[in-house]
Amino acid sequence: MQFLLKDKILEISGVYARLMSFLLGGSTCRTLVNEYIQPTPGCTVLDVGCGPAAILDFLPNVKYIGLDHNPKYIATASNRYGTKGTFICAGVDQLNEHGLETFDRIIILGVMHHLNDRQLTQLMTSLKDRLNSDGVLITFDGAYEDKQNLIAKFLVKNDRGKFVRTKDQYLKFVSAIFSVERADLHHNLLRVPYTHLITRSSAQQRLDSTKN
Repeated sequence: MQFLLKDKILEISGVYARLMSFLLGGSTCRTLVNEYIQPTPGCTVLDVGCGPAAILDFLPNVKYIGLDHNPKYIATASNRYGTKGTFICAGVDQLNEHGLETFDRIIILGVMHHLNDRQLTQLMTSLKDRLNSDGVLITFDGAYEDKQNLIAKFLVKNDRGKFVRTKDQYLKFVSAIFSVERADLHHNLLRVPYTHLITRSSAQQRLDSTKN
């Protein structure tokens, strides 16, 4: 599949980082961190599809590993953050190829809407073995919804990701592996109208163990 011009431009790390900084601002990241990720000092964080790893500015005192398929994004993250994190150039289908252990927090921000059903199922299955039994998975993606703002719907439809879903469609994949604690639609996280779904889930095996 050929990329559109805008997709090629956004593959440039500096362009992507500036655009995200303008659209998101600090309040979006603070919402993600304070309400959903809720890191504790020294906790381990795996950021799948980390891009230039800008979220790391809001994650002090954690042990962070970021993974992204774009070498330009990884180079930008490495140059900016140095030893504050570990950065791996790899696709989401290569989680089992880098000796990764388990994590207290796994975050996948703006990733699911780039994956088709088969790829997303594979990713969720892979993440199951990467999350500690008392760990938390956080997802963040653009979403469709009924009676959606027309500008938001247009922007979501024209996103680089070709697999934007509704809340229920995303949850079908997450809840198949994890126990969903929160699944919230947000409409004010960008400087323009947009619809995001943020989910917070715990390891399924943790809930299963309480039944014994």
